[in-house]
Order: sequence, then structure tokens, then C-alpha cells
Amino acid sequence: MGRIYRSIIVAGKNKEKLTVAFVDSGADETVISQRLADEIGVQLYGVYRSYSATGQVIEGKFAEVTFRDGEIEITMEVGVSEVPFKSEYSDEEGVDVIIGVDFLQDTKVSLVFNR
Repeated sequence: MGRIYRSIIVAGKNKEKLTVAFVDSGADETVISQRLADEIGVQLYGVYRSYSATGQVIEGKFAEVTFRDGEIEITMEVGVSEVPFKSEYSDEEGVDVIIGVDFLQDTKVSLVFNR
């Protein structure tokens, strides 16, 4: 099975950006890159810490952002870190968001796979 990508608008309080998200059904939490957080001017707080499937430690901060794609609009707390965007899983140019299971559950989005 291939990877799933989605165009999405990510907004802070005063700025927003259309970017590319990688939908990762194996990720518990949604994460945005530090560079995207800087571009949309979100306030960072706390200490974010998670682990990838390979055991890599992902550290950073938290931010509150709004995601929109024409069908969905949700504001949620996300992790902010460059770590997952410099790994073997997300090395594609232009990917600034990893959508995790928290996003899928909060928006009630389901993934349907056809054989």
C-alpha cells in the first residue's frame, strides 16, 4: 500500500499556509514541522515528547493550530518538531504535517482501503 497525502490549510492566529500532510495511521499524535510553526506564527508552549515506531525520540513543543480542507475544520493541540520530518519516513520535499490517529478520531475521518 502506498502513502496517503492530503493538501490542507494550517492556520495560526494571524497567518495560514496551504501545505502537504502525510496521513500516518500508525502515528498516535499529529505533528507539524518547526518551520511551518514559524511561518504561521503560532505560540509554542510546554514540552512535547513522543516515540516513533522505530523508537526514535521526538521532542519539541506544543502549539494550537487550525486545520481546514474544505470539508473539515478543527482546532487542536499538536506537537511541533523537526525530528519526524528529517527521518526515513518523511523525507519528501514539502511535507510539513503528519496527521495522526488523534486527528482521525477527533474529525471522525475513516480510512477505507479497497483491494
